[in-house]
Amino acid sequence: AEFPAGFMTQYPEGLLVGGDAYQELAAGYPIGKRFKSVEVTRVSDSNPLHLGHLAEADGRWRVYAFADRPAAGEPSQLAEWAEWFASEDSPLRRHTPAGADPDALFETKVIYQQEYTGVNLTSAPDVFRPEVGPFSLTNNGNVFAANPDGDIFDIRDISRDGAVVVVRPDQYVAQVLPLTDREVLKDFFARIYSPARVSA
Repeated sequence: AEFPAGFMTQYPEGLLVGGDAYQELAAGYPIGKRFKSVEVTRVSDSNPLHLGHLAEADGRWRVYAFADRPAAGEPSQLAEWAEWFASEDSPLRRHTPAGADPDALFETKVIYQQEYTGVNLTSAPDVFRPEVGPFSLTNNGNVFAANPDGDIFDIRDISRDGAVVVVRPDQYVAQVLPLTDREVLKDFFARIYSPARVSA
């Protein structure tokens, strides 16, 4: 009854919405539909927060990296993805304007499968803890853990092998991808933005 009642929009595949080849990796986040919030725990202060409610109306894309099974600091697909996303080959480096903060275009968050007590904040990859602002202070607010009273991986049917969920600035889901398919993510943003360089 979502559509007849006027409470739901689902955008078709296009410039700002990707294909659904990997939809099963995060079945609870249908591509083209609104990103529905679930409570998670922010590791930096152990606060339970709704993930979707943290997004501000600031024109940025949200990139949610749902980790595979290993914990922070252990070898994992998530760690390899994060290393790539911080590299010159990634959309983050290719499209963020020169001189801007690393999170000026993409707000990148990680959600681990462990409870917050099992996540070492400083072991999370640096791309999730960017240095921002005039004093280059580390933003530790992008590292999250599953809430044991309501595990986001179960509630939103997210693969335990991990997934990347890309959300547009208007809070509609644009892409669902595996941690291993980086070319699709790179090509998706290359259609939208021209190359740019971030200052070192």
